[in-house]
This record gives sequence, structure tokens and C-alpha cells, in this order.
Amino acid sequence: MKKRMYRARRRMNHVISELSHVLLMAGGQEISLRLTREENGLRLHLEGDFHPEHQRAMEHMAKLLQPMVRDPALVETYGELTGEDQYTDEGEIALVGQMVDESAVTVEPGRVRMNLYLAF
Repeated sequence: MKKRMYRARRRMNHVISELSHVLLMAGGQEISLRLTREENGLRLHLEGDFHPEHQRAMEHMAKLLQPMVRDPALVETYGELTGEDQYTDEGEIALVGQMVDESAVTVEPGRVRMNLYLAF
């Protein structure tokens, strides 16, 4: 259990970093997040704004964060391999979507709300 908790904390740090990066790159001025440790995992509530010209990109991000099928093997294989020199927002966000166990993302004009859960 200790190893799973450690792995979940590391993954959640990655999730927070990637999502805040994407929102800032989309012209966000304010990002609010609340991270809660629950009995069997970590829950992240994140809300932020973005420049209206990034509406379609945010809607695409929402789809990547809510995949129809999650593949834990994919996360194990590629989770540690991504680096700055190979960085693409879409690839990173798709990986984040695979990392989390539950996700609900709402995109409104100029605003996005996320509720993400990562189990231990």
C-alpha cells in the first residue's frame, strides 16, 4: 500500500503540473485547485480560465482527460518516458487522462472545471 500511495502522489504532482501548464499556455489568469486525500486515493478539483480563442483546444483537452478506455499498462510504460525535448501538450494530456482513475471535465466559454480522482 505504501508504494501505491507514493506512486499516486507522484502521478498527482505530474497531473497538477501538466494541467496548470496547459491553462497558463491558453492565456489563463487564474487557476484554483483543491487537492484532497481520501481514504483510497487523491481527488483534485481544479478550475481555471482561458482566453476565448482556446475554446476548441480546451474542449479537446476535456475529451483527452475523459478517455472511454483507460489502459494502466500504457501509464506504466510511458509515464516516466516523457521529457521536455519530446513535449507535446496533446501527448501529455492524453497520458494524464490515462493516469487518473475518474474524471469529470466541464468546459464553458472561457472557463474549465475538473474533478479528477487518482486511486492509491
